[in-house]
Amino acid sequence: MRRPLTAVLCLLIALAAGAAGAVDFSVAAGGEQAPAIERVGPPVFYMKDVGDFGVPVPDARHYPIPQTPVTKQTYTQWIEDSGHLQYVDHPQHGHFAPRHLLPLLAKYVDTGDPKWGEACLVGLQDYYRVLQEEVKQDGWHSYFNPDPMLLGVYRRYLTQGGILDEQRDTWFRDLLLFHARSLHVWNTPQTFWRSAVHRAQSEGASKGLTALWYPDIPEAAEWQQYAATVKDDWWKYRDYAQNDLNYSFLCLMAIALRAELEGDEAVWTDPGVKPMWDRLLQEISPDGAVIPYGCNGGWNANAADRLVIMELLAAHTQDGRYKFGAQKLMNYLLYQESEYLKHYMLLGPGGTEKIALAYLFCDEGVKPMAPESGSQVLYRHETLRVRNKAAGARHLPNLDPDPMKANVDCGLLLTERVLPNKLVLRSGWNPGDFFALVDLFPRHDPLNPAGIVGMTRWGSCLAMASETAARLNSGENRVLINDLSGSAPLRFNTDPGLADSYYQEVEVPVFADLKGATFATVTVSNYNGFPVKYTRDFLFLKNRFLVTRDLLEFEKGFLAEVASVFNTQNIGPQVGTHWANTFYNRPWAWYWPQPLKNPSYDLWVYFSPRPDCKLQVVDRSTTDPNMRSVPGQLRYTWRGATQAGQKLLFTEAYVPHYPTSERNGGGAQPAVPEPTPAGINFLVDTPEVTVGRIDSGLDWTEWVVANPGGEKVEQGGLATDARFAYVAVVQGAVQTVNAVGASFLSLEGKDVFRQAERGNHEK
Repeated sequence: MRRPLTAVLCLLIALAAGAAGAVDFSVAAGGEQAPAIERVGPPVFYMKDVGDFGVPVPDARHYPIPQTPVTKQTYTQWIEDSGHLQYVDHPQHGHFAPRHLLPLLAKYVDTGDPKWGEACLVGLQDYYRVLQEEVKQDGWHSYFNPDPMLLGVYRRYLTQGGILDEQRDTWFRDLLLFHARSLHVWNTPQTFWRSAVHRAQSEGASKGLTALWYPDIPEAAEWQQYAATVKDDWWKYRDYAQNDLNYSFLCLMAIALRAELEGDEAVWTDPGVKPMWDRLLQEISPDGAVIPYGCNGGWNANAADRLVIMELLAAHTQDGRYKFGAQKLMNYLLYQESEYLKHYMLLGPGGTEKIALAYLFCDEGVKPMAPESGSQVLYRHETLRVRNKAAGARHLPNLDPDPMKANVDCGLLLTERVLPNKLVLRSGWNPGDFFALVDLFPRHDPLNPAGIVGMTRWGSCLAMASETAARLNSGENRVLINDLSGSAPLRFNTDPGLADSYYQEVEVPVFADLKGATFATVTVSNYNGFPVKYTRDFLFLKNRFLVTRDLLEFEKGFLAEVASVFNTQNIGPQVGTHWANTFYNRPWAWYWPQPLKNPSYDLWVYFSPRPDCKLQVVDRSTTDPNMRSVPGQLRYTWRGATQAGQKLLFTEAYVPHYPTSERNGGGAQPAVPEPTPAGINFLVDTPEVTVGRIDSGLDWTEWVVANPGGEKVEQGGLATDARFAYVAVVQGAVQTVNAVGASFLSLEGKDVFRQAERGNHEK
């Protein structure tokens, strides 16, 4: 006798789940209620530091991040506080000298006292000695970044001060020539690397700068040609290849310092390069923190590198927006200074060394000016990863046929296509403004299209991407799909010259930034290689909360686990069947982690309830060391056999809120009412329409509407044909209205607005 289909499906799901190592649960057909929440792994909860209790919760009056003007003196004071000026008494630092002695160089320029410059010369002579020993032993050296550019910085300022004379100090010229001639950037016989990637750009800077300074050397013509060619690998597109915060800044610092030393003003002022530089500005949070993504070194990663570039941009363009960005970055670094002092890597390459460069390049005549204060979609050129040099030749011109030359660095290169890169959700640039950053880029692993990589409110980290290495997928705060049976019809890459497993495409068909809200729709085809279209709506209510709608449309069926996930550091103690409180006690920075300070603020993570889903609280740190900085995960999970044409919808609300009483016993309350999970109610939540009512006490009600089809919707006293809408009612009066694609909106039978034609409306 044949078993009923429902029983067979349940058995298959249970067996597949067990094979995947998950705690077993099944979802039966017919809408039966899923089990209550479950905990997967030994949950790790981090006790809040005792010293943080009683610290005022941040608001407009108690804001811990400095808001002071940043001048050259700000930078020199950090250098003084760092303790790195003690290197003057023992400057022989071997191959670390070009980095370690930058504070001494800044002190020399600041004071004119020759003892600081003389110490730099002693240290660089020792560097030359160590370099010669290594090359004698190995045949080459691989100090490709930042050494070649930093040697040029020493050359400039020590010569300007008169303490270095290359006619007299011939060893310095010998050092630069020896460095360039024996440089092999990947510690291999290969040289003359190509592409808009960090190693190739650093080698191009090394050879190009050396040929510029010493045009009489035999290699000058060859090196000048190579330097021009490798520069064109990025200049053709005005872009770089990596989508991360580690390797990308190695590339950017090579590009920026080479341009500064060559006097190449076009790199700063050409209109075509402005979008690349502006991306670096717009990614900065309103509090000056840097949101990590891709392969990264944790919270506030590469902030000091970005600071140097902002100062260079301000000096060369005289654009106060970049000076504003530098001021934000430095003030946040000052907030974290006590923590940076505890960690030699944060204090050195992550802080003082780059701050010394910022001092050298700072133009105090440029006055800060606030950048554009709204949300934005940022774009960049497509990245492809090729398997070999032959495949790279389809995209990169003039590749040297010598097999030991002109290989494609990391296999990465750029194309003419321009793709969505990041969605910046910004309430403004004021201290404490609500901010979120969403990754949209569908190329260069770790892939995370439509994932929320960071969120801040009142200077507090509420969400951040995990510390990740280069790997296929990174599940950062989005919907994830797991093939339970191993038989899903995946859509693999079929181009034999390209190394990526599959290719997704991302579009942003809707983007509207209004006074009180930003509405955006992002679509991802071939989502994570599956035959699935992923549509994510963002309803960002400025300085209030964020609502997302995740719609999955299955083009072919397979046995699947589908989960809306949110990653965090701490979960609880308040946890319900479809919501939880989350917070970051101290976000981690760097690979050898140093906890950073974080103002006390919490985030409700609320999943619109579904009877066929279950909330799982997961500790990821014991199974994946890459997740140690963001160990906790909330999964709102569905399991079942999908069918072609099937749609699944997950809706989430992310609500920043005053710390819970368990974490702060002061008894104070936020200045503006904030919703709790009990006040969140989605009156209708289907693939066609979502209407939510959020109550924060008796006198504060907010409505959110996602209605992509624009049909007339009536729910709970609200009626509208808006495609997206946000309405705030305070003490019975409509305070804020933001609507997209609407002809009317009414509450309790009274028109809030009505217009003859569909369009946007805001109040």
